[in-house]
Amino acid sequence: MRYCALFFPALLLAQGPYLAEGLRIGEITENSASVRFRLSQQPRQNKGRYEPPKYEGQRPPALADDQDPWLLPGGVPGLAGRARLWVATRPDMKDAKPGEWLQAETRSDFVLKTAITGLRPGRTYYVGVEIHTKPDKPAASFTTAPESNRRAPVKFTAASCLAYRSLDHEEGFEIFPSMEKIAPQFIVFAGDNVYYDNDPPLANTTEAARYHWQRLYAMPRPLALFSRTPQYWMKDDRDTLCDDCWPGRDPDWMRPMTFAEGQRIFLEQTPVEGKTYRTFRWGRSLQIWLLEGRDFRSPNDSADGPSKTILGAEQKAWLKSTLDQSDADWRIIISPTPWVGPDRPDKADNYANAAFATEAKEMRAWASQKKNVIVICGDRHWQYHSVDPETGLHEFGTGPASDSHAGGSPGEDRRFHRFHRVAGGFLSVSVEPSAAGSRLVLRHHDVKGAVVYEFSTGS
Repeated sequence: MRYCALFFPALLLAQGPYLAEGLRIGEITENSASVRFRLSQQPRQNKGRYEPPKYEGQRPPALADDQDPWLLPGGVPGLAGRARLWVATRPDMKDAKPGEWLQAETRSDFVLKTAITGLRPGRTYYVGVEIHTKPDKPAASFTTAPESNRRAPVKFTAASCLAYRSLDHEEGFEIFPSMEKIAPQFIVFAGDNVYYDNDPPLANTTEAARYHWQRLYAMPRPLALFSRTPQYWMKDDRDTLCDDCWPGRDPDWMRPMTFAEGQRIFLEQTPVEGKTYRTFRWGRSLQIWLLEGRDFRSPNDSADGPSKTILGAEQKAWLKSTLDQSDADWRIIISPTPWVGPDRPDKADNYANAAFATEAKEMRAWASQKKNVIVICGDRHWQYHSVDPETGLHEFGTGPASDSHAGGSPGEDRRFHRFHRVAGGFLSVSVEPSAAGSRLVLRHHDVKGAVVYEFSTGS
């Protein structure tokens, strides 16, 4: 049943294709942006909420062989077709200019990705999509980064751990409109954007993995947020394959889904192109580094020592070199997993654990020696601000996307914690320029957007 629309496209073209998943605009620079969109048979995702069959234990059942993910509640059937973007500097699209025509095909899951280049710094742009006729209104908008030598106000938010089973609203997470209200210039999704291995149904096939993205990010609330706010996407274990995974770890119970296929699907579902570790400058005041924590790591259970790594030699050298070259007022390293913690004693997949103690000590010592460097991390299901007792390095954990997903904390540890809260929400970061430099303000918010903790530094 999945491919019936492809056999009879003439019956549907009068009505479609549509953009049920909207536009995902990201990788924003001074003069460019990347866009990901997908052509669909219908204007909205399938109605309803996915309700899994009853099961015992942590591992959910996979879909039956005759179950088509496109037909499930929240699914989005795709459709082949042509489309192109129009980009304008006016919301009425009167000065819009077209891009090249793109062809959506079955082999690429009807996903289209393209770059918008030649943009001006600090300018707002409006993007429309032509499928049948030239667009007369934008589908999304975004603002480019300011010039690298200009101090300008910057505000962004960071979130992680977005499990569908822990949704707190029928139209999407509460954090989506809460983030929209504070008008960030961009959002960083710091990993675990979906949960392939323990969020029903088990995503042990490519189609089931795509369904995990469709049912969550084609909901009304993320669609509204993404139409006005660009994103930088990062991945961790759950949205690559399974808990605590590394290259070469392909458990039988996840097959035919593999680590390599999870890497490919992440690039398919997001605006990210090429390397998943990268850095972005937002004027003189701010530069961010987005790290890749899965693709280059050693097995978690291998013996610790100088050769055991999470980042890999190439990424580590790149991070040190590019950060040293930066003259931004504030330099923020965003990691899918903690650098400081503390974490639970039975964990073994991040720098807060003994399993990676050698590289962890190296990286914390290095970062703490640099001026105005802090770390933001995802992955942990509680919000916190920690200061490493040995090096003084500051780390801020975003916490999970909802209250029902919170838990698992080792408890408050006053050797580390300046703030500790076992609840959901997100983190916001503001850089406020001044005559003497700039001030950095980090705030933890609850799911409704209320500020529950604030830390500021600088002039």
